[in-house]
Amino acid sequence: MSAAASGEILRQLEQPDHERFSKLAAIIQHVNPDVLMLCEFDHPGLGGDDGAVARFCQHYLALSQHGQPAVSYPYRYCPPSNTGLAMANDLDGDGKITLPNDAQGFGEHHGHFSFVILSRYPLLDEEIKSWQTLRWQDLPGHQMPEGYYSAAACAELRLSSKNHVLVPVNVGGAILHLVCCHPTPPVFDGHEKRNARRNHDELALLTAIIEDAEHLVDDKGSSGGLPRDSRFVVMGDLNADMADGDGMKRAIRDLLLHPTIHRSVSSGRMTPKSLGGRFLRPWQPRRGRPSEWTHISGLRLDYVLPSANLEVLQSGVFWPDKKDPLRHLITDARGRERPQAGSDHRLVWVDIALK
Repeated sequence: MSAAASGEILRQLEQPDHERFSKLAAIIQHVNPDVLMLCEFDHPGLGGDDGAVARFCQHYLALSQHGQPAVSYPYRYCPPSNTGLAMANDLDGDGKITLPNDAQGFGEHHGHFSFVILSRYPLLDEEIKSWQTLRWQDLPGHQMPEGYYSAAACAELRLSSKNHVLVPVNVGGAILHLVCCHPTPPVFDGHEKRNARRNHDELALLTAIIEDAEHLVDDKGSSGGLPRDSRFVVMGDLNADMADGDGMKRAIRDLLLHPTIHRSVSSGRMTPKSLGGRFLRPWQPRRGRPSEWTHISGLRLDYVLPSANLEVLQSGVFWPDKKDPLRHLITDARGRERPQAGSDHRLVWVDIALK
């Protein structure tokens, strides 16, 4: 739900019968999550809702779509984003400041490709932590390409391409922390591998947050990350696959195999799976399991990773097989899986029990 022009998604949501939005809403209604992260949902870059999220909730989610029951999310968070936020210094070295290449995060306008969080349970807004302004060069052991950016650009460039946020949720008196981010894809770069390196380090920041690393300082000046022994869920399109793809594998491997992450969900028998992924024919050979793919390129990119101290009941990927009556929600009129039919990603869900 992103467009090159600012406000375009808001304008499109004025239509009550937008077919693609209707399909996306029907998928959400069918899976019926209590807490949901939507990636690539345009909203103001400084944070907050310009009306697009409210319209999607009111005119699509709150009304039955394709025979699915309506859902309601009274609690919403639209974090500020680095996407489309123009740099003061030239980033790509062409001698001028232009979007999207000279933005803190790739985007045609401030707030392009942002993410939002929807919840049935109260979000503790005053306790949200974020690391939007953390500079890339300030991450210990960073992988910034040496000599590629100017000294002035290095002194300004932030690490998070969108934002890294820690959002506490009050679930009937129990606190569950959401750790959310959407790292840059490790492609569209040159021999310097700037995007692959940034993806790696955005994942390293994610790991530092769940480790409560002492070197972390959030946007409010507070030290540390996730409180020790917290119950949490990592959520996001991480643009990284441990088996395939162009990314640097160490950071995603360190995250998925981290001792505080529920191993059965991250890499064991309870990894989210689908029946429909097996019908995909990627254009490149893949080593990963088709049942675990979440993207139509044949990659596992999207994750819901509960902490090891949570009880996991079940999990899945919404990717209907060819005989499923809901298959049309991910295909176009000719039965093809295309991004324009709904999304190039598939919804990933995990059911947990909070005792």
